[in-house]
Amino acid sequence: MAADTDHYNIVERLAEKHEQRLADALVKLENRVADLIATAPLNDGELFDLEWAVNARTEIRNVISQEYLVEIDSIIRDYNGVATEAVEMLSKYANVVELDPSIISQLQKMTFQGFEDLGVEYLDVIAKQVYENTLTGATFAATVAAVRASVSDGMGRYVKQQVHDALVQFDRTINAKVALDSGAEKFIYKGPDDEVTREFCQRHVNKVYTIDEIKKIWEGDWAGKSSSNPFATAGGYNCRHRWRPVEED
Repeated sequence: MAADTDHYNIVERLAEKHEQRLADALVKLENRVADLIATAPLNDGELFDLEWAVNARTEIRNVISQEYLVEIDSIIRDYNGVATEAVEMLSKYANVVELDPSIISQLQKMTFQGFEDLGVEYLDVIAKQVYENTLTGATFAATVAAVRASVSDGMGRYVKQQVHDALVQFDRTINAKVALDSGAEKFIYKGPDDEVTREFCQRHVNKVYTIDEIKKIWEGDWAGKSSSNPFATAGGYNCRHRWRPVEED
């Protein structure tokens, strides 16, 4: 199997492991918030203590930090190995320059900040639910159900996609940076062409383009597009494709 395909498969398997690790972390987060709500004063089974509800926000923030952000930090540390393997893979196709470690660190930092922002967003969502349910005298069971839905159906669904795309985009960006710094001028669009491949990607799989051609093509619009940076996002959300530099004829 080709070195670039081997590398891609390694990254995809790691992305799947990251998704599962984060899913497990969110279950723990969900359960801990439910345990927190269980400490709320009740009146005939209903929440009523607004002071408790306001103070609960701090505890919810701590839970999100301990169960979600700690796991995210651990996941992003795996990116170091991905960067090393990417450079080794590219070296099989051409002479490549060394990658500045500070670039890896900066990309990791910015990726973590994106997940951190999501944690703050759902802190607001969950804390607001707890306060509103207390304000309106909702039952303990109803409040726990609402919070679980926010974590599993809301936060969980979005984060699963983000944790996959974050790793794959990191890998693509590292590949492109090394290739461009090494003088690459042409790239081949690699990846699967099957029943779930978006139409846009089907048109470009296994085709070779210059940098200017790539930039021109990616100025267009298509279903699933996530940005105009072809080297980072390729075909868009959940894309399985990537660029590999090719040597001049």
